[in-house]
Amino acid sequence: MIQLQDKTLKRIRDELLEVGQPPSVHFMKVADVEDPFAGDPDAKRRFEALFEVMYLMVMADNQVADVEREVLRGAVRGLTEHSVRTHHIEKLFVQCAELSKQGVDVRLKAVAPIIKEDPALVDAAFSLAAALAFADNEIQDSENELINDLADVLGLDTERADELLNQLEKESE
Repeated sequence: MIQLQDKTLKRIRDELLEVGQPPSVHFMKVADVEDPFAGDPDAKRRFEALFEVMYLMVMADNQVADVEREVLRGAVRGLTEHSVRTHHIEKLFVQCAELSKQGVDVRLKAVAPIIKEDPALVDAAFSLAAALAFADNEIQDSENELINDLADVLGLDTERADELLNQLEKESE
């Protein structure tokens, strides 16, 4: 079983740092109580796109297991060094629930251009979504289909997608 480990989040965070992106990409600024991305619209836009990808995966089987919600919350906290609080995460859940009424394909196409601005963010989005798919110890057909759709919309070829999945599996050992 693949689990989202602290070392995976650290690796993803480090990869974002390694590519030399501006700090806004890393989602690690001191958080405002109401809006952790106040004053940094670029970070907010990228973070919300990444969160929406994770949300879509959690909702792929039309039910949110408690463990999936906790893994998503843990991923957010790990990526932001705990600067995004539960209150803000819950607001994002509500926002994504409303946006998801447009349909998964529409939402994937809406967030893909934002995520594709940075290859490290592409890898992070795919890896985090895959880890969330495995969070409840089984992967449903709908989750597998979404993983494949996500790879397509993000421009990941089969070789790179398999590489990222294998890396997740290795880090879960």
